[in-house]
Amino acid sequence: MLSRVANSLYWLSRYLERVENLTRLVEVNRYESLDSSDQDQWRPLLYTTCTEKIFEGSEEQDVGMFIYFSEDNPDSIRECVAHARENARMVRDQISEEIWRELNRFHLFIRSENAVELWQNQPEAFHRRTIEFCMLLSGLIHATVLHDEGWYFMQIGKLIERADKTTRVLDMLAYQGITPRTKLASALKSCSAFNAFQAEYRSGISLDNAMSFLLFSSSFPRSVRFCIKQLDHHLHAVSGSPIGSYTNEAERINGRLLAQLNFSSSLNVLQIGYHEYIDSLQKQFNEIGQQVFDTYILLPLEIRSNTNNEARRRLNNQQRQQQQ
Repeated sequence: MLSRVANSLYWLSRYLERVENLTRLVEVNRYESLDSSDQDQWRPLLYTTCTEKIFEGSEEQDVGMFIYFSEDNPDSIRECVAHARENARMVRDQISEEIWRELNRFHLFIRSENAVELWQNQPEAFHRRTIEFCMLLSGLIHATVLHDEGWYFMQIGKLIERADKTTRVLDMLAYQGITPRTKLASALKSCSAFNAFQAEYRSGISLDNAMSFLLFSSSFPRSVRFCIKQLDHHLHAVSGSPIGSYTNEAERINGRLLAQLNFSSSLNVLQIGYHEYIDSLQKQFNEIGQQVFDTYILLPLEIRSNTNNEARRRLNNQQRQQQQ
């Protein structure tokens, strides 16, 4: 597969996952932020999405508008959808007509005045519609695209992004310190984990067991451990190497992280500290993404003599978005 195609498929899937998870992150803060004029209610969300400095330097005064619709914020929902559509445009022959049609509908909706009005007047309906678009596209990717090398790159992008955003939900809880039960429940719901959590933990919600579930569950699809295990499978599917071995740095780092998660518990997290442990995970996610880029995208581009500097610059800029 051409490296530029692999890169576009990777980022198409990753941006869609980012939109869905960013919307879910906003839901954690929704009751406090939308019912209060105090902008500090949004600070935990700006902190966990690494956009505090960008917001302070922007002309936008409303944090909600900044997160959803601002062009000054490269990771606003509107900008992420635009990036996803642009990547899809570059690989039209690799995706189905259904994906392209629904992504266009999503793009037109999120750029319309109707979207802004819906968010201002009915935030729950706006969140629900945004998440439904993302879930529809995820289902179409699974059901209408060949499960070949290109599909594996789409899954790799999705899983790295999903694991990262699950840790950001947890980091927001750690940032806020003492966390009431209602906020813990909202955090679980933001990961669509509330019902699954209740089935596994019947003793009630606490910060410790919520952390343990979202970090170490072996069966919940949005837990970090589950994502990294699936990521291990897809990385080896691309390289063709057997599970348990590695042929590149992405596989090595991911395998090391998976072993860490397999043999860790909430006690280890407490000993290290919530924020410190989560920060370590996020750095490893970034390392894996960087190594995927270096192995499959950057190096093949450097080898190809007809690749110009502008193409390399665009790909490197897109890769830096991973750090956000």
